[in-house]
Amino acid sequence: MPAMAQAEFMSGNNLLADMNGSNMRQMLALGYVMGVTDTFTTATVCPPSGITSGQVQDIIKKHLEDNPASRHYTADSIIRNKLEAIWPCQSRGRGT
Repeated sequence: MPAMAQAEFMSGNNLLADMNGSNMRQMLALGYVMGVTDTFTTATVCPPSGITSGQVQDIIKKHLEDNPASRHYTADSIIRNKLEAIWPCQSRGRGT
């Protein structure tokens, strides 16, 4: 019997736990955040030049800490929505 795969397996709760976990879990969380960020950069997210991976992770971690009611959503959607809200791409008709 084949195993069922689930593409959206990481919730905001899981991501925050990793961010507060061991050094290894923190590194995995950073890799996850940056992977999602890279996926949407220049498509819907346009961060300023010079932004660091640590800054992006700090933004996401603070968002997760400040918004416990939304942590059950998938981590990728949380990251995308937060970054699109603060760094929308002008060419997509968003932002100021």
